[in-house]
Amino acid sequence: MRQQYVLRSFFSLFLIALLASASMAQGDTCTTALQVVSGVYNADGPMTGYAGPSCGGGTNGDWYRYTATFSGTIKITSCHPLNNGLSFDTYLKVFSGNCDALVCIGNNDDMGQAGQSCPNNAFASYLQVNVTAGQDYYIVWTNTFSSIPFYWELSECAGTATGATYFDNNNNGAREPGEAHVPVVMLVQPGDHYVYSGSDPYSLCTDMGSHTITVPTPPLYHTTVPASQSFTIAALGDQITGMDFGFQGIPGIYDGAVSLWGWNPWIGNNTTLHIGYSNIGTEDITPTIALTLDPVLSYVSATTTATSVNGQTIIWALPVMTPGTSGSITVTVYTDPATTPNQSVLDYVVLTTTENDINMVNNTDDVHGHASTSFDPNDKAVSEEFITPQDVVDQKKLEFTVRFQNTGNAPAVNIVIKDSLDADWDLSTFEMIGATHPYTLTVSNEVAIWTFANIMLPTEDSDALGSQGSFHYRMAPKTSLMLGEQLINRADIYFDYNEPVLTNITVSTVALTTGLAETTLGNGLFVAPSPGSGLINVRWADVRLNNARLNVIDAMGRVVYSSSLNSVNNTKSMDLSFLSEGSYVARLIGDRAEGWTRFVIDR
Repeated sequence: MRQQYVLRSFFSLFLIALLASASMAQGDTCTTALQVVSGVYNADGPMTGYAGPSCGGGTNGDWYRYTATFSGTIKITSCHPLNNGLSFDTYLKVFSGNCDALVCIGNNDDMGQAGQSCPNNAFASYLQVNVTAGQDYYIVWTNTFSSIPFYWELSECAGTATGATYFDNNNNGAREPGEAHVPVVMLVQPGDHYVYSGSDPYSLCTDMGSHTITVPTPPLYHTTVPASQSFTIAALGDQITGMDFGFQGIPGIYDGAVSLWGWNPWIGNNTTLHIGYSNIGTEDITPTIALTLDPVLSYVSATTTATSVNGQTIIWALPVMTPGTSGSITVTVYTDPATTPNQSVLDYVVLTTTENDINMVNNTDDVHGHASTSFDPNDKAVSEEFITPQDVVDQKKLEFTVRFQNTGNAPAVNIVIKDSLDADWDLSTFEMIGATHPYTLTVSNEVAIWTFANIMLPTEDSDALGSQGSFHYRMAPKTSLMLGEQLINRADIYFDYNEPVLTNITVSTVALTTGLAETTLGNGLFVAPSPGSGLINVRWADVRLNNARLNVIDAMGRVVYSSSLNSVNNTKSMDLSFLSEGSYVARLIGDRAEGWTRFVIDR
């Protein structure tokens, strides 16, 4: 009977543990720990989760994983000015090793036990941990004495500064409810240290001494108030708050912007395109988006219901957008099974507004890819393989797309993507364009880390389209880049606790080209100047296009000009000044070949 009782007790405990684990959420266990780097975070109490093996008290726990980038000391504490006014009592544990064999490094209840004091709360916790580069450490906040949300900080440095970057809509120099966070790149001096305010509030790490923060590239049509913020780290562990920057708009600016990215079309299968749109001006706009698909593609569906579908053109008439707002549309398309492998495919999107848009150049974008029979599910692409010395001087931004897919046999809980940025990039120009899933981003000097926490990306076998994700960003090279030099880039993709998947390496070379002020976006067809008045020069590289027809297509997918081309020197000038201002596509169709490119008329 004793043995039967033990077995029943064991089964009951097992069942309780099983039911508890079924309700576990992201950050509730070691295997679902949130990836963190140096910065400030918010713990939810904790009110759920597992407190971990014996290493002090608690029944529930919030789990975080820190991967050391250096060998030295980190500090973990819930003593932070953001917690002022909270009556909390935290309890901290730290483990090393892996989830199957955790080793207790230490725990702390009140900071006084660690020889520290907290002016904000005597019951805050603190641990100093020696770490080794490349090793994982697990930080667990438990509910031993309290279960209310609080902020905590991990620092690899002498001190921290915290603040907000936001749209100051009423221009009063103070953030108020409803004023949205703005992610921007900030420069900390001395040391030329770039950081990205991707979180709200942001937190940055500094050495001892005096420092000054500026925003080299504020949002378009906005001024930064104040122009700079200065602070001093006088003692180890100093935490500075209030390093805020408000962005005040210049009235009367109407400017909508649109972007397009996605996968190469997969012959005989569905793939997705992603449209991002935003109001980057300072007044309300009423936008309409028109997506035109390549003839080998057919429209399947979209996450936002289309206003109309007319052949290859899909139109969305969107509601009024206030300044600083943005949105996205994911479009599913199908590639004709008869498509020739490696055939060039062009999709383009145009945003128009009922208002007088001040900048037509950012109202259009395209994806120029190649039809494929298969693809590398984790890759990186760059918009330009060659840039001219003049592009470098003008700081032309290059666009990058990182794509990832879960090809494993279980859902991916967390995905972390690390990108070591080439030293020749001007990090002050870094700009996120969009992403398929919610993320957090840290940029510190030449390393960018995207964390897709609790993404729960399904497997390819269970959901081919749902197993895919991507994000899109851009930045410009430093003006010191010389002829023949190359910009080299690669991303490392971490699916949960697996070894990283390394993408291909992108290379952009500074090289001389023939032709001036040209836009080249497909199959060797060039239109210049763009933007221009409509007096254009057309040049093409493929001799099979010498006897061809040129169609000019407007933002609504209509052919507004058509002409036959019979030329022996691959060039032709024409007057399109009768067309309205806006973005157009030139499509040249010849003998077993075709070319296309975008151009803008902006008088």
